[in-house]
Amino acid sequence: MRHYLGRFVGFVFGVLLSLGAGATVITEANNTASFTLSKDVGGGLVLIANGTLSISGFGTSALTVHIDLSNLTTLNGIPLTPAANARLTGFGFGIDPTATGVLFSDAVDGGVVDASLAPVDGLAAIQICAWGGNSCSGTQNGGILVGGLDSFNLILQGNWGRQVTVDPLGVIFQTIEGRFAFDCTGNCASVPEPQSLALVALGLLAAGAIGRRKVAISR
Repeated sequence: MRHYLGRFVGFVFGVLLSLGAGATVITEANNTASFTLSKDVGGGLVLIANGTLSISGFGTSALTVHIDLSNLTTLNGIPLTPAANARLTGFGFGIDPTATGVLFSDAVDGGVVDASLAPVDGLAAIQICAWGGNSCSGTQNGGILVGGLDSFNLILQGNWGRQVTVDPLGVIFQTIEGRFAFDCTGNCASVPEPQSLALVALGLLAAGAIGRRKVAISR
């Protein structure tokens, strides 16, 4: 009995892993994704962007993407201070269906200050870029300092249905060593999926039933 239970649990987790693979799909029911993008650039410096993406306005011509974005860069595993010159100057993503326009909305609080539909140098697949400074080139002053958090909205014009695919995600950092642009393609963000949760529940129920049956037999 234990052998079959182990095989069943293995099957459940195998299916969950397969469901989590691929690009990030965001729907009305599961409209928030969390992400972390990091890059070791040498010398103990690891550039880290962390945040969440929440989407509303499905089925309309104006999709609102709310972004919480943090700069969690470390040096030799230790978080840097805001005084360190390692600024998160740009964040972008690809989206399907394609957006036809973008409006930036945020309080005047520094950090990320504007956005555009434009290809990004070093991030060819990025369609939408939000930046600090003067453009998405990431070479000007501005951006999110180490340990900082900025929240802003992007209103995307287009013909939106009931779900979108967000892929890839990309970031730009400016440090004393220069500019670094890197992205993540595929399973870059985590979105809870109803079918995954249902499968987990089914697996737990089945495991519980097997366990109860085993106890009953032993009596």
